[in-house]
Amino acid sequence: MAIGDCFAALMGTAVTDRQPSAGVFEEISMFSKFGTSDGWNMFDGSNVILIFETANILSEPTGQTGAPAVVNPYNTAIKIGNTIYLRKSGTADRFGISGVQVDA
Repeated sequence: MAIGDCFAALMGTAVTDRQPSAGVFEEISMFSKFGTSDGWNMFDGSNVILIFETANILSEPTGQTGAPAVVNPYNTAIKIGNTIYLRKSGTADRFGISGVQVDA
């Protein structure tokens, strides 16, 4: 990818990292989450900072547990690189993210 390239990623139910290559930086600008089991963390290989509690649902209609997911993204601006990146914790929920590469 090059600076200015957009990306979108869907994470299944496994513990998953979004870790750019060395020297590459990305801005995550949208999170979408359906379920109440897994959380998003900032991670540096040993230290974790929680971004979303596991109970947060970011893509389900209010009051309709188990309903089909609708797009209700959490808009944000989190910069990640090779040394500080995102970790999807847990093995139950599906997540989606999108953003843009901001440096190479």
